[in-house]
Amino acid sequence: MVEIHCHACGGFISEPERISYLLPSNIKTAAAPHSAFCTCARPVVYGPPPGYVSSSGMEMPDHPKA
Repeated sequence: MVEIHCHACGGFISEPERISYLLPSNIKTAAAPHSAFCTCARPVVYGPPPGYVSSSGMEMPDHPKA
């Protein structure tokens, strides 16, 4: 299992449903990961949230007309 650490405090995130995602364009210096739990109200992870399509240049597939 992959461990997820808060980029704001460096603590281990035990409840992933509370994560706040920031896109890479908003990246600031991240705190060093450590073994204590994250105590932030909204843990911060830099990167796209699950299911996010990050490439705006993707072409739509051709679909035959019905």
